[in-house]
Amino acid sequence: MSDYIDVKIDVFEHADQRARVLDSLTPAGLIQEILKEFDDITADSPEKYAIYLKGMDRPLNRNYTMTQLDIQPQDELVFDYVRKTIRQMLQPSQYAILREDTTGKTFDIQWQPAVIGRPTNEVDHDITLAVNVQLIPNGMTISRKHAQITYSDGKYYIEMLAENNLLILNGKEMVLNSRKEIKNGDTLLAGRNRVPFTFIAQQSSKAATREPRSQPIPPVASQPMPSQPPSMHPAPSQPSVPAESFEGTFIGMGESVASYLVIERASTKEQAGQRIDITAYPFTLGRTIPILSVEQEVSRRHAEVSFDPQTKMFTITDLKSTNGVTLDGRKIEPNRPYEIRVGTRIGLGKVVIVRLEV
Repeated sequence: MSDYIDVKIDVFEHADQRARVLDSLTPAGLIQEILKEFDDITADSPEKYAIYLKGMDRPLNRNYTMTQLDIQPQDELVFDYVRKTIRQMLQPSQYAILREDTTGKTFDIQWQPAVIGRPTNEVDHDITLAVNVQLIPNGMTISRKHAQITYSDGKYYIEMLAENNLLILNGKEMVLNSRKEIKNGDTLLAGRNRVPFTFIAQQSSKAATREPRSQPIPPVASQPMPSQPPSMHPAPSQPSVPAESFEGTFIGMGESVASYLVIERASTKEQAGQRIDITAYPFTLGRTIPILSVEQEVSRRHAEVSFDPQTKMFTITDLKSTNGVTLDGRKIEPNRPYEIRVGTRIGLGKVVIVRLEV
């Protein structure tokens, strides 16, 4: 039996149109319904229109149902012309990294063109911005559209975009609109203060971005957040239970925690071993992350990872995802925070498994 979903749709200048759509309806069917409803829109070529989630540059698959697309009542849709592709997603096997050498901060190159620069008020520019230097030391000396990295025929290239600024590749200054191949280990100096970067191709990215440990840290069974003052003595592993009902231990870490997730299993082998940097808390896990965009069993907003600097504790919450969340194989309840630790294996649906690391 089909159910209805209440959504908002922007149809050109007709903004915030309220609609009740069947969960079995496809975007192609929704386009047909909109063309019937609005007689001021040319209906002779429905293929030139698309349905987008507001704020997303990629159209919804025309042939998937609203259920398959994980459309929720709070979602806002946009009816628009098929947009020119602003950026092209790379295959996971083609991903690279640009590392800022002063701080060690890494930036993932997961699409092309991958712009090096700072945010602007232009949506198209911000969508392609992969290396946002605004907050790194001397980053403000780098132009907003300083350079871009592209990928073609198995090779990476860098192109100078800034007219009155500096970009040096392996000791040689580049000129405006010049394009040079960039290889693993190549160095860049950008801006008047010559901010240093190193380009890292995928075959060596793991070694360059993960520091060695003196001994492996085994996976730890998930435990929920403590409601009482924690003990500093280790507690035995316990099944996942709601956060408010457990008195446990917390993780001894500093105030600033640089954490990331390692993909252990996904729908394609190329994704295994790839890293998802947690850039800020709370951090939303889902198909809005480029590397997870092809995972149909993962919801767009599947789960949320949080870190409490007071208790030094990580938690994860299932955001009422369609296919659920597991912690070390145990399914958790939605909308309740559960503690996760270094090594915890997080299942997103039946296929994807990621592991927390710091």
